[in-house]
Amino acid sequence: MNEYKKNCKDEIYWNEVNQLHEATLQISKSCFEFKKLCIGLIGVSMVLLGKLTENHLDHSYFVVPLFICIGFWIADFTAYYYQRITRENMNKKIRLIASENSLSDLEVKEIEVSWLMAAFNLSMSIYFILATFSIIGWLLFANEIIG
Repeated sequence: MNEYKKNCKDEIYWNEVNQLHEATLQISKSCFEFKKLCIGLIGVSMVLLGKLTENHLDHSYFVVPLFICIGFWIADFTAYYYQRITRENMNKKIRLIASENSLSDLEVKEIEVSWLMAAFNLSMSIYFILATFSIIGWLLFANEIIG
């Protein structure tokens, strides 16, 4: 095994990897915050709707949470998509460093990036669950099963 000696080019690549890693962490934190804000905003909106409708159930109790979920879902999967892109770019830089240093046995995972995968991944399930509750409640209300 050869001794690794950093050179100027490697230092630049490592700085880029570190910056991309920091960006990935920040985006990840934002994705978690989106989920917390969504749930909090739905709770606050329900209280507000209760005051505005004088505690009489109407369509707004189901439409508002649904739109909140959709809005946060779009923001979250967009952030998730860009998080995957930064991870992909990190891996490209790591592969470049490895190839420049004749390190052929290093396995760096390929990361798939697509809008569809970002929109429908497991971390988005909270939005689907909340939206499903809104839709089911709305259907029950529209069919006068609840109300």
